[in-house]
Amino acid sequence: MKVTIINGNMRHGSTWHCMDALRQELAKKENIEVVEFSLPRDMPNFCNGCFSCFYHGENSYPHANNVKPIVDAISAADLVILTSPVYGFDVSGQMKTLLDHLYFMWMSHRPNPNMFHKIGLTITTTAGAGAGHATKTLRNSLTYWGMKKVYAIKAPVSAKKWDDVSQKTKDKIQRDAAALAAKISKSISNLNKLPNPIFRTFFFNLMAAMQKGNNWNSTDRQHWEDNGWLSGGRPY
Repeated sequence: MKVTIINGNMRHGSTWHCMDALRQELAKKENIEVVEFSLPRDMPNFCNGCFSCFYHGENSYPHANNVKPIVDAISAADLVILTSPVYGFDVSGQMKTLLDHLYFMWMSHRPNPNMFHKIGLTITTTAGAGAGHATKTLRNSLTYWGMKKVYAIKAPVSAKKWDDVSQKTKDKIQRDAAALAAKISKSISNLNKLPNPIFRTFFFNLMAAMQKGNNWNSTDRQHWEDNGWLSGGRPY
């Protein structure tokens, strides 16, 4: 199993430990090959809002050298994990910056056909509230990239540091990680048998209809034509 992990900060705090617990549990069930990124080290630049990725392709924009290795790793993975602590009721600024750069991959622009055969996982931790909103931010990208199934870990740790998290909470995180690792392993083994998400099918068909009349962005339209999606083909 190929796993790509993108960490929303560089600290080995509560969020990282939740991710690591899941990774260790997966390794008990599967031979896993992990590619891990940490932000902002591996993608330090803010989106310029230049629209270059939309109109001229993702390799044309100023930060392509930082973004391309991440996109390649996502494309090659069976499981994509996005993690972030909760900062101000949402994901870290570093994570949001990366997601801004990857908006060209949404089904409304140029979806990567590989995305439709992947499992996603979001991991968020918080000392108090906000995990639900942060999870939704991460989940939106995985969903609109086209992933077949998305899981979530939301851990209210009631502490600022991992060392201060109660043993009871740590034990629960470990149990939850073991249970979720089993579900993920089963989902990936039976990926072709999983039902296509109803929303994904509806939204993709809606975007296909929109792209047929697309006279404002030839790069997006050409992508859909090249993949045969405007003549009835589907990536799922």
